[in-house]
Amino acid sequence: MPVEFSHMQNLNLVREYVRKNFTDNGMCADFAIHDPKGENQNPHVHIMLTMRPFNEDKTWGNKQKKVYQYDKDGNKIYDTKKRQYKCSKIQTTDWNEQTKAEEWRQAWGDILNQYLEQTGHTERVDHRSFERQGITDQIPTIHLGVAAHQMEKRGIPTERGNINREIKFANQRLRNLKMLITELKSELEILLAEKVNPPVTQSQPQEMPTPPSEIPKLKTSPPPPPTPQQQVPTKPQPPTSELNILEMLKNMLSNPEAKAKVQRITSMSVVKSAVEFLEMYKITTLSKLQKTLAATETKFNEVNEKTKAVEERLKILNPLIKQADLYLQHKEINKLYKQQKPKHKDRFYETHRTELTLYEAAERFLKANLDGTTLNTKTWKKEAAQLTAEKDELYQSYRQLKEGVRQIGIVRRSVEHILDNAEKMEQPQQQRRHDMER
Repeated sequence: MPVEFSHMQNLNLVREYVRKNFTDNGMCADFAIHDPKGENQNPHVHIMLTMRPFNEDKTWGNKQKKVYQYDKDGNKIYDTKKRQYKCSKIQTTDWNEQTKAEEWRQAWGDILNQYLEQTGHTERVDHRSFERQGITDQIPTIHLGVAAHQMEKRGIPTERGNINREIKFANQRLRNLKMLITELKSELEILLAEKVNPPVTQSQPQEMPTPPSEIPKLKTSPPPPPTPQQQVPTKPQPPTSELNILEMLKNMLSNPEAKAKVQRITSMSVVKSAVEFLEMYKITTLSKLQKTLAATETKFNEVNEKTKAVEERLKILNPLIKQADLYLQHKEINKLYKQQKPKHKDRFYETHRTELTLYEAAERFLKANLDGTTLNTKTWKKEAAQLTAEKDELYQSYRQLKEGVRQIGIVRRSVEHILDNAEKMEQPQQQRRHDMER
């Protein structure tokens, strides 16, 4: 369920979905909303349904029924081998058909988008994959899973999380390139328009000046209106990326008429949040906002790469330190074991089995991983302590940058949504209602 909704909004959403898709069709439904810590971080709902219908007398019906096969005379066909009449079983309802999963997924997306629109949120969902939607300029992320999701929530990067972050970074680069191509097309259209209709400057013929006395006195009259070719071309509008989006959004908050228009496509709280963010970071244009997002994502990926390098080194150091400590701790026991006479060795080994087993395992591990180098636990522990402190700092930067990318992304999507629907904002309310009804 969307984290943008309150618990009550999500409850109403689920109730309406269950009623329209299940109980209105005769099913019994039992749902449970899960939000473990009450922090609205991963709210979701489990819905259990009945597959067996009800009879008119309120008793349980059958999930399937027999349909007998008849011969041309209308008699049941008897199977001599099975010693029963030939028949086939058909389901009494279509509730267990595989096609229902697709139908219910689409219904969830439809009602969720309806609630998002009613509450003024710009986000929309689609139950189809990118391939089915025909989206070729985005890469789908992979499923995290419960364990990886919990680790990511605590700020611990995972392999699947890193893959998704790389995919998101690649998608952002694709969006940046798409926006750049759009801007270049816009500038190219302006240049082509100026080339087709260049401004005409009137040049005076090179003639000898006429003496003042010979100039005839004519009756003055206003100059004729310029021809289309002589008209000064209008100043081209700046590209969308160069519009002062901060002033535009401020005007929407202060101007009652503009406020009424923008409320047709989004909520004023979204505009207010965007203004606060843009003022905080002194961002005035969409291109600067895009550059800020790209720079933040670059830093985010740099921190992520550093974190991965630190973690890889700790994965080597920590087992070495642990096994080295066990090796040194039980070294004397092993030495005493080797000094025992043959007839006492078995008894000594059984008495100190745990210590000797740990020593032998540590010795095998160190031989396999040290490549002949000597033990240096003091240096390893010092390095591990420094790396652990560095990892904690990187995790903190990671969380801050992750939140920064999220906030900038929200602001960018909100601004782009407003700009994309500028024509819709200017459309009269009566005309919009007529179009919706049509």
